[in-house]
Amino acid sequence: MRNALIDAVERGTARQIRGAFIGSNGDAMIMGGKTGTGDNRFEAYGESRVINRTAAFVFFIGDRFFGIITTYVPGAAAACHRFTSSLPVKVLKMLSPGLKPLIQR
Repeated sequence: MRNALIDAVERGTARQIRGAFIGSNGDAMIMGGKTGTGDNRFEAYGESRVINRTAAFVFFIGDRFFGIITTYVPGAAAACHRFTSSLPVKVLKMLSPGLKPLIQR
């Protein structure tokens, strides 16, 4: 499982985060994760109604850190949004400079 999660960061849907976290030794930390997007709808008898839109990135950084970032738009307003799971990956990448002191401790 760990290798599959690492592969998502090295070559898959989360590759934009690769190398964003550097350890105290100056090397990029091993990262892994799983992305997912939901265009959640109610569908019945030819009716399709938007319920919400979600995107998530579940991740680990090295052996000590892990988390999840979720984006969520509830209700009919979700029909106006087209984000994918790349959004929470980008958010984590944007947060990486602020997390650097914690990661390198």
